[in-house]
Amino acid sequence: MNYLDLLTDDLIEKILETSIDDYDKQLNILDSKIKMIKDKLEPLNISFDAEENCKVITYENVFYSIENNLFERVYEDNIIFINRYDEYFSNGNEGDYISDVYNNPSYFDILVEANKSVIHTADYHHTFLEGINEIENEDVYDYVGIKPKDNYKYYEFMLGS
Repeated sequence: MNYLDLLTDDLIEKILETSIDDYDKQLNILDSKIKMIKDKLEPLNISFDAEENCKVITYENVFYSIENNLFERVYEDNIIFINRYDEYFSNGNEGDYISDVYNNPSYFDILVEANKSVIHTADYHHTFLEGINEIENEDVYDYVGIKPKDNYKYYEFMLGS
């Protein structure tokens, strides 16, 4: 005995419509995620400099010069990145850059945040991301004027020229 024989045509049609709607929703979600990833990767440029015998990695305004691989992770939770505004080098008046909170960011995430910070501070003189430097919690307020939260780590971008 086949249980499908017990179902009416209307019921089978309803089941198929529901399944198709679910697949359609999942495909739309997947399409949205793919577009978001594509948009995030579009400013990334990786080339090889034969003269210097090295890879050249840029993300829009920032050159990546950290030894770690781009998709290697910093395994720490509650990280906030900071880039101080410098009126001598900056062309705007946006103030210090303070990122959203990150958990286990990749160095690619850090590169994207560094680019956001360069745009925010309008300091296009310091665009070589050489690393990140931890700011001790007791120094955060004096350094950037925000009250540090417990169990958070604060890092400044080490951007050179």
